[in-house]
Amino acid sequence: MFQPKESPVSFRRLSPVLRLKQLLPSLTAGLVLGVIQTTLALAFASLIFSGRLSAHIPTAIGIMLLAQMIINSFIALTTSVPGLIAGLQDVSAAVLAVIAAAIVDQMSGSATSDEIFWTVVAALTLASLSTGIALWLLGRFKLGNLVRFIPYPVIGGFLGGTGLLLVRGGISVLTGQSLDLGNLAALLEADVWIKWLPGLIFAGLLWFILRHSSSPLIVPGMVLSGIAAFYIGLTLSGASLAEAGREGWLMISQEESGRWEPWSISAVKQIDWGVISGQVGSLGMIAALSAVSLLLNATGLELLLQQDIDLNRELKSAGVGNILTGLVGGGVGFQTISASMLADKLGAKRTRLPGIFVALFCGLILVFGGGLLAYIPNVVLGGLVLFLGVALLVEWIYEAWFKLSLIDYAMVIVILLVMNAAGFLEGVGLGMVIAVILFAINYSQISVVKQTLNGATYHSHVVRSTLYQGLLRSKGDWLYILKLQGFLFFGTATTLLNHFQQRLADPALPNLKYVVFDFRLVTGLDSSAELGFRRIQQLAQTHGIGLVFTHLSPQAASRLNKEILQGENCQVFPDLDHGVEWCENHLIEKFTSVGLVAHPKTFMQQIKEVLPSPQAYSDLMQYFECQEVGAGDYLIRQGEQAAGIFFIETGQVSVELETHNGQNIRVRRMEAGTLVGETGVYLNRPATASVIASQSTTVYCLKAEALRQIETTTPEIAAAFHRFVASYMTERLGHTTEVLQALAD
Repeated sequence: MFQPKESPVSFRRLSPVLRLKQLLPSLTAGLVLGVIQTTLALAFASLIFSGRLSAHIPTAIGIMLLAQMIINSFIALTTSVPGLIAGLQDVSAAVLAVIAAAIVDQMSGSATSDEIFWTVVAALTLASLSTGIALWLLGRFKLGNLVRFIPYPVIGGFLGGTGLLLVRGGISVLTGQSLDLGNLAALLEADVWIKWLPGLIFAGLLWFILRHSSSPLIVPGMVLSGIAAFYIGLTLSGASLAEAGREGWLMISQEESGRWEPWSISAVKQIDWGVISGQVGSLGMIAALSAVSLLLNATGLELLLQQDIDLNRELKSAGVGNILTGLVGGGVGFQTISASMLADKLGAKRTRLPGIFVALFCGLILVFGGGLLAYIPNVVLGGLVLFLGVALLVEWIYEAWFKLSLIDYAMVIVILLVMNAAGFLEGVGLGMVIAVILFAINYSQISVVKQTLNGATYHSHVVRSTLYQGLLRSKGDWLYILKLQGFLFFGTATTLLNHFQQRLADPALPNLKYVVFDFRLVTGLDSSAELGFRRIQQLAQTHGIGLVFTHLSPQAASRLNKEILQGENCQVFPDLDHGVEWCENHLIEKFTSVGLVAHPKTFMQQIKEVLPSPQAYSDLMQYFECQEVGAGDYLIRQGEQAAGIFFIETGQVSVELETHNGQNIRVRRMEAGTLVGETGVYLNRPATASVIASQSTTVYCLKAEALRQIETTTPEIAAAFHRFVASYMTERLGHTTEVLQALAD
């Protein structure tokens, strides 16, 4: 029966989460997480809109609370795993704080406070929209795994640098002053350190407790305890709330509350788009790092929840959620590990209710609880930002020392320092450059030559006469085979050139005649590799060496085609077997031209040598049938019983395997002085391959019936014949074993 496709946000999807047995734990998780998410929204608002923008913090709080409400509700309804919790992200908030500070610095002195504020809000909006679009596209086209190619030390350096920026931001929230080398003395003044020290103690206690306990109530409990401790101290000091607000102990005054202001024509007119255009790189970085963080979170949740997560669906879900938050003013968020695991520990398992309750909590605070926000002290909000920064610094400065190699650790520290001294783009950009250089150095240490072979140990699939095989084996060092691997670039190309030069200069080996480069395991090459092969070609021409290229991909062939492959001393073949065969044929021609070898013995000559007398030869030959076959004629068909043993007197045949899709694969080629079909006759089995004449060929056929008759009438001749065939098969097996040993080394 046809079932209508269910939309991600449907009441049918909600129905199972409304059961009473799930309601209480979900409500508990929603309240606990609601307190945490609300506090984080306030902390991020104070972090991003600090300094000259502090007058707009009430509006910023409204933006952040609304963003928390949207991102939590949407992802709760659309995630592939019910129970995943989302939230605004500290790393993104740190980058947004840097962007906001840069906008303030650039517009100070020439713009009003409102113009600066709306320009920053526009930057937040663009950050959310661009991140949302990027995440959705990655999920839509199933490209989520691409972000996994960012080097791990670069991610670590960025997160460590973000931690330091969060620490600096936390100090700014607590004191209203920046943390830098030129301002250390001011931070140590009595009326300043009294503000940041309690926040630092709060952050340290929270970090220490979380290191030793995983209770889900620690964070909300610490937030409430911090607020209570502040008001106990305020009461003991005798100061009023108004005085505390004027002294900077409270984020907003009693007359203010968190509110959200929708976009208006007047607000849009105050935006300086030219200033925002200078932050395009940082905005793009937020999108890239959000994708990385989301996928890392999703991978971690798969392990912790022991459940598969649809990464591409999560990307699309977070993408649309961020687009929606962008429409109301910004704030980048997505699925988080800590919040999701907290909900799971509180018993809200596999239900979408916790995320919905978190969204409702943030919405209620936004609408009805604005007055309560005035009672939240900076020491808690700034301390929470400090805690986030300290946690990242401990992970990537202290713990990374025990996990990473010295080079990777140094890379993390360099990125961290450059990020805080020069900026996000500069730090990450330098990290990527260092990573590429280190990769090139490390990759070039991997030998591009997977295996070296010569003509003595590796032969083509051409079965030649014993004479030719022995000669090729004795002069095998004239042929040099290089099986290449990996990607060929400037580092590996230089290694290959040095390898070639060392072989040329080796006095213990004879001069080369042919060099074969097999590209079957090569994944690609760049222009610098092309220059390396051009140098090899020049050296080969100087020494009279022929170059053979096999298994070239279309991309590699196009790279080498113009000046290398078309050279007089270069040949190209589809596979290594045909390339080596060509070299062997030309080596045999060279042997013959200088009188090193006579013609190989024919079948009749070989038979005469193994039989005890001329009469035995005459008796045996009467059982053979001489056949003349033309090119393309079948001697044996695959799957059929062989007519007999065929002895090739002149010409050559090809042994081919016919595949199920109709293709023919050459198994070997047999030349004069060899035999074929003996296995089928001796084992009485159908042929496993076809034997086809490659050219006009003369063969002698000994049928199975004739062989049995010889065994009956002249057993001594049959025994000599069997020894002859056994010797031939043993030699061929030895040849195969030599090749396998060479390939295994």
